[in-house]
Amino acid sequence: MAIDSGVRASWAGESALVAELKLMMLPPERRKRALGQMGREVKKQARKNVKTQRSVRGEGFKERKKQRTRNGEMLSGFVKGANIRQRTKGNSVSIGFKNTVMGKMARAHQEGQSMTMRAKPMSKQLKEKWHGEEASMAQADAMIRLGFKRKTSSGIEKPVSRIWIVENYTKWRALGILYTLNNKRQGKKSWQVELPAREFFPNDSQWVKAMAFDVVKTELAKGRK
Repeated sequence: MAIDSGVRASWAGESALVAELKLMMLPPERRKRALGQMGREVKKQARKNVKTQRSVRGEGFKERKKQRTRNGEMLSGFVKGANIRQRTKGNSVSIGFKNTVMGKMARAHQEGQSMTMRAKPMSKQLKEKWHGEEASMAQADAMIRLGFKRKTSSGIEKPVSRIWIVENYTKWRALGILYTLNNKRQGKKSWQVELPAREFFPNDSQWVKAMAFDVVKTELAKGRK
């Protein structure tokens, strides 16, 4: 699927060719109407696929590796409102997304992609800020989860509360402790993210041809005028 998904009214086979020729004989307004209907059917099917979380072939979308706290439909943002658009020009109709960035993201989800993510170095300003700010509750939770205990003056290790960590450690110190608890001196510089294919966009050639043929058949049934 390209950024401009390029869905076109094209068929193969004698009967389909006859139907296409008849469509070309229709007045421009009716031809444009038929092509516009094809585009609307593609958008309708894309929205249906996202709603049911299934591809055009009926296969279920692969689940997220990490479940979110809110239950939401995967890929719903791509098919909302004007995010998915169509353009009729001449004897073809193209369906794509509102801009290049969204088009590239849609393609990555449609086909699947392996991406290398790189950690962004902490700025000098943020480091200075973290040296002065108290540890966050999220850091405290992570420290406790990893078994953090404080040593008393007598050398005894005692468990601590989240509040104690927040009141006694800065964000910067908590970060260092978390690295130590994870047996790491520093965080990862880069990591691989595997994005599974979730074919929400109906560009399967068999489905497109069958849908387009049905639209032409309906339009031809209305007569030549």
